[in-house]
Amino acid sequence: MPAATTHDQQHHGGPTDPAHDADLRRGILKTDVARPIAFALVGTFLLIIAGVPVGQTVRDAKAGDDFVLLDLFRRAPTRDNIKQVEEDLERASTVREFVRPRVQALLTRWGGFGNSKVVIGRAGWLFYGPGVAAVGGPGFLDRDVQRTRQKAALDAGDSPLFPDPRPAILDFARFLKRRGIALVVLPVPDKASLQPSELHGRGGDAARVPARNPDADRLTTELRAAGVLGVDPSPDRLAAPGSPPYFLVQDTHWRPEWMQAVASQLARFLTTEAKLPAPTLPAPIWRTNAREVARVGDVTDMLGLPEQQTLFAPESVTIFEVRNRLNQLFEPNPEADILLLGDSFTNVFSLDTMGWGQGAGLGAHLAQALARDVDVLAQNDAGAFTTRQLLFNALLGGEDRLKGKRVVVWEFASRELSIGNWKPFDWSRVEPHSPLETHP
Repeated sequence: MPAATTHDQQHHGGPTDPAHDADLRRGILKTDVARPIAFALVGTFLLIIAGVPVGQTVRDAKAGDDFVLLDLFRRAPTRDNIKQVEEDLERASTVREFVRPRVQALLTRWGGFGNSKVVIGRAGWLFYGPGVAAVGGPGFLDRDVQRTRQKAALDAGDSPLFPDPRPAILDFARFLKRRGIALVVLPVPDKASLQPSELHGRGGDAARVPARNPDADRLTTELRAAGVLGVDPSPDRLAAPGSPPYFLVQDTHWRPEWMQAVASQLARFLTTEAKLPAPTLPAPIWRTNAREVARVGDVTDMLGLPEQQTLFAPESVTIFEVRNRLNQLFEPNPEADILLLGDSFTNVFSLDTMGWGQGAGLGAHLAQALARDVDVLAQNDAGAFTTRQLLFNALLGGEDRLKGKRVVVWEFASRELSIGNWKPFDWSRVEPHSPLETHP
C-alpha cells in the first residue's frame, strides 16, 4: 500500500507534482518571496512610475511649458479628448524622447528588430510593415477579415471603417461616366511583392511571379467586368539577381527609373486601351534634366532613431526633372483633359518636402510620355479616400476640376486595398445642374 501523502508534501512537491494541478487550473502559482525583497520591488516600481511624471512636471516648469496632463481637467472627459491627451503626453515625454530612440537603435543594430511599422530586411533594406502584411496576409475581400477590421476600428474609437474597396471604386466610376469621363485605376504593388529576396533572402529566382494578396486577381476581374479599366504595373516575373531594384532601399516608394517605366506603360495604355483622343491643347515640348538627390528613406524615419544615427546612410538616386521650353519645372495644368489622382507614389519625386526632388514625378513623366499637358491632384497617405475627398470638396466648393476631362487616372498604393478606409461619397451632391458636354 502506498504511503499516505501529507499536506506538507503536497505543498512542497515539484512542478510536476499532481497535487499542484488544482491550483494551476485556478491560475494560482505559489511563490515564496521574502518580505524585504517584496518591499524593495514594490518601492522601486512606485519610484519609477511616479518619478517619470514628477520629473516631467519639473522639466516643464523650468522650461515654462504647460503640463499636458492638466488638459484632462480643461476638457470634457470624452473618449476623443482622453485619447488626445494620451497622444500629447507621448509626444511631450522627455523620457520617451530620450530613451526610445536609443533603445530602438540598440534593438536594430544588435537584434535586427524594427517596430510596429518597420520590418528589417537584408543588407540594409527596410520595409513598411503594413505593406508586408498586405501582401502576405489574408484576402482583403474576405467578409470575416472585413468584419474584424471594422470591429477593431470601432473598439479603437475611430471613425466608421469601410474595408471593401469595390463600392467606392464602382461608385466613383459611375459618377465619372455620367460626365463622359473614363476611370483608370493604377494600384502600385508593394515593395515586399517585388523585392522578396531583400526581405527574407528567398524568392530571388527570376522565374517566380511576384507575390500578391490572394484577392488581387479577383478584384481586377470584378472591376473589369463592371467596365472599369485598370493598369497593373507589376512585372510578369521577379527581377534576376543583380538586376536594378524597383524600389528605394530604405523607402516605401519606387525608384525613379521604374516610375518612369510605369509612366510610359500608362501612357501606352491610355492611348491604346482607353482610346484617349488627340489633345485639344497645343502639344507642349518637354525635356528632361538629370539631377542627383540623396536622403535616408521614409521607413528609416519611421524607426525613430536618434537624429545623428549612423546605421543607415542616405541613398543617392538620379531623378529626371521634366521642364518646358522655358526651362520651367513641370506644373499641372487644370485645363488638361487628363486628371491624375494620386498619393505619395505620385508625389515622391515632385513634392520637394519629401526630400527626393521636384518636377520629376509620375504626373510629369506621364505628360512627357504623352506629349501633352496633365492635371494632378495628389496627397500623401490614405490613397483609399483622400484624393477622392480633395476632388469632392473642390467640386462641392464650386471648383470644377473635372471640366473638360476625358480620363481620370486614380493611382494608389495597393496596400490600401487591405488597410485603407474606402469611405463613400455622395456624388449626387456635386452632379452638374445642367447637362454637360460628353466626350466620345
